[in-house]
Amino acid sequence: MFVAPILVNGNKFAGVIVVGMATEDGLNENDQTLMCDIAAMLGANIYSKRLKQSAEKSNKVSREMLHSMIPPKVIEKIECFWDKSSDEYGKRRSSLDCKGGDGRDLQRSTNSDVKSKISFLNQFNLPDDEYDDIGLVVDTSGMELGNTSRALYAENADNVVILFTDLVGFSRMSLTMQPIEVVDMLQDLFSRFDALCDLHGVQKLETIGDAYICTAGLLDDCAVEDAAKNVLNLAKDMVRASQEVLVPCKTKTFLDMPSYENLHIRVGIHVGNVTCGVLGQRLPKFTVFGNAVNLAARMEQTSQPDKIRVTTDFYEMVADVEGNEWEEFSTISVKNMGEVGTYLLKVL
Repeated sequence: MFVAPILVNGNKFAGVIVVGMATEDGLNENDQTLMCDIAAMLGANIYSKRLKQSAEKSNKVSREMLHSMIPPKVIEKIECFWDKSSDEYGKRRSSLDCKGGDGRDLQRSTNSDVKSKISFLNQFNLPDDEYDDIGLVVDTSGMELGNTSRALYAENADNVVILFTDLVGFSRMSLTMQPIEVVDMLQDLFSRFDALCDLHGVQKLETIGDAYICTAGLLDDCAVEDAAKNVLNLAKDMVRASQEVLVPCKTKTFLDMPSYENLHIRVGIHVGNVTCGVLGQRLPKFTVFGNAVNLAARMEQTSQPDKIRVTTDFYEMVADVEGNEWEEFSTISVKNMGEVGTYLLKVL
């Protein structure tokens, strides 16, 4: 019997090749050398497959992270923004000229630099069957924009629905929980929210601490009325989904067993006009800002546990949807905006 170990990366055992033969047919020295060579080639092949699997997993994570910072549709807008034949490019050039000076040297260097960034971004937008062709290792230094003062992309967008949500009592919970418990809790909750955004056709924008922000009607052609209904349905599902996430609390049961409590969230929604664009030199990020965003945040801050506070503008788009228990109209004071009319929706 002859045994040849299969080693991966030189010294990590992966298996063996065992050859048992009749005595008269026993392996000679050359046969044994051949079997050892086969075992070495098998080990190299296994190592290569493991490297590829690891790289594919890493690239998938990188792709998801990049799309969380710059959605694929925004990459298309960036291309259009820098395409000399597009209307957007003409508008941008006109705005630069109005500021005085043509900035030609800066424009040439920036345009060339942006093209390389767009090429990098497009690597992550290939169809799945073409994705393997970009290689095992992706050089993320391509996302460093250098010292440019020009935005990759910017525009105003009308009738965008913005949703803010955060956890009730998050500061209190985070003081009594271990760091890993806090992060696991947020991961569980936000993963549920991500899936719900996909289900309702709503674009996740970002998370800030325990706050989750998303929009509709910004990167799609959905009518604003439909976008509003999608966001309202999403918000109600978010409230219900948060109830499914359990977190430990200090109170013990009568058997001295650990007890758990349900999460509760507040939700705020507004619809209005925003400015959006891609900002940052290293790992640039798609962002949205403006009074409409601030007002949506204020709706969330003044909402109540397991309820959704919306502005009158949003309410008028969804008031005829059946099955909603809207509470009475009320006004709140918003800094720099005065009194704002709002409605509360009871979900649970």
